[in-house]
Amino acid sequence: MELILQSSLPHQQKAVDAVADVFKDTWIKSPVHYYSNPEITIFKDGVGDNIRNIQGVNKIPHEYGGYTHEPTCLNLDIKMETGTGKTYVYVQTMFELHKRYGINKFIVAVPTLPIKAGARQFMEDEYVKRHFRDVCGYDAEIDLLTLEPPKKKKKGRQYFPAAVSEFVKGSCQDTRKIFVLLVNMQLLKDAKNYILSRDDYGNVVEGFYRPYNALKATRPFVIIDEPHKFSREQKAFGIIQKEIAPQCIIRFGATFPEVSIGKGKNKKIIKDYQNLLYDLNACQSFNQGLIKGVAKEHFEPTSQKNEKIKLMSVTKNDSATFQHKQEDAPTRSFQLRVGDSLSQIADELTGLTIQTIDKNSIELSNGQIKTVGEEMDVDVFMSSYQEQMIRLALERHFETERHNFSGRTFKIKTLALFFIDDITSYRKSEDGKKPYILEAFERLLKEKLKDTIGKLSEQENEYREYLEASLKNIRACHAGYFAQDNSSSDESIAEEVNDILNGK
Repeated sequence: MELILQSSLPHQQKAVDAVADVFKDTWIKSPVHYYSNPEITIFKDGVGDNIRNIQGVNKIPHEYGGYTHEPTCLNLDIKMETGTGKTYVYVQTMFELHKRYGINKFIVAVPTLPIKAGARQFMEDEYVKRHFRDVCGYDAEIDLLTLEPPKKKKKGRQYFPAAVSEFVKGSCQDTRKIFVLLVNMQLLKDAKNYILSRDDYGNVVEGFYRPYNALKATRPFVIIDEPHKFSREQKAFGIIQKEIAPQCIIRFGATFPEVSIGKGKNKKIIKDYQNLLYDLNACQSFNQGLIKGVAKEHFEPTSQKNEKIKLMSVTKNDSATFQHKQEDAPTRSFQLRVGDSLSQIADELTGLTIQTIDKNSIELSNGQIKTVGEEMDVDVFMSSYQEQMIRLALERHFETERHNFSGRTFKIKTLALFFIDDITSYRKSEDGKKPYILEAFERLLKEKLKDTIGKLSEQENEYREYLEASLKNIRACHAGYFAQDNSSSDESIAEEVNDILNGK
């Protein structure tokens, strides 16, 4: 199955031009060092006027218009709805900034491993490379360097991270190369890794002992994907500003962080935009036929226990107080701490633990965030309810896949996405708990594959062969990424899933 890309789509080209036109007819200073970007001017030579003009053309709302700036870094925002091609746009933006102004050092920061893997796959894909070279006409190629977590410590010298070293050494004199360093949030903020902040490496890169100092010296442009997960209050964003000190931060996302302004009755919550240049929102995307509407199905859990758990209060980094409400029993209170399982409240929540406790919310091990006053239905965490959802999802998946596969010259890959109660329901846990959702999914998938194969017509032999191959190698049909994977490699994740499926 091959990726198919189109160039010059209006909704994407507008976003690319919006960023590139910020520096149109402004003064760009030649690099001081061969490993540095050209120097942009922020506070003069028309940058502010360009931003205001672009906002006017793109009809940015008045409250988000105008030009705002920080002392040393220019911030630019591009809002595009999910599914409209943000990755394509920010990659083309790098090509365009290189073509027009010679910018060739970019750091792409993403929040999670799945997004990192997707960005890496896109930029390394040979078809994508040919597309930007042959179809779009860019006379350059991306040299992608991916920063990975450090391997287990070995005795002897520790060496400068190879990805950082190659990125820094990339020369601006090589006019056909764009150097891109891809990094996920965890590597920026995790003190346990400290691969970028330490200064005791056994080698030096361009006179720098500390990776952060070397990155800062390249005067990079930083591109942030999923900006709502990089709010300005978070450690990762602060590190980007302080330690990397980019000339320009460009955020691409469908959702942006929120900030409060004013006090008392005048207090209001607004989106934290910084020089918003382009706004392709959900309504515009739908009206332009860029994304589809969503239909949902809902069913009631079979148990009807009607039990609820309410988060009553929290003490940051210490404890959370819950109430367990039942129809035929008195309400009980529980106080839990980080690492405690919610099974102390109800058996149905076995394996669901508290990961962090903030000033007015908690984060659970399944990635959900619950705020003070919010309730949880115990029913939805029961295995019977999970199986009902899986059965319905598989039913709809095979209906759609059959339509997207049979009779088509170019097949359309069909995916089904599941949100589950807890990671230990799908992965191994230290207490030896069986990953019941993984086992149930495999059982139900086999049933559905056999049932679907038996109903296919003679004209659908190709689809039958595809499903039979899936049935023979069921483990290739499903996998999962979770929050804890930020500290795991793709290889270890795959090995763990295979071990589970092999009964190890």
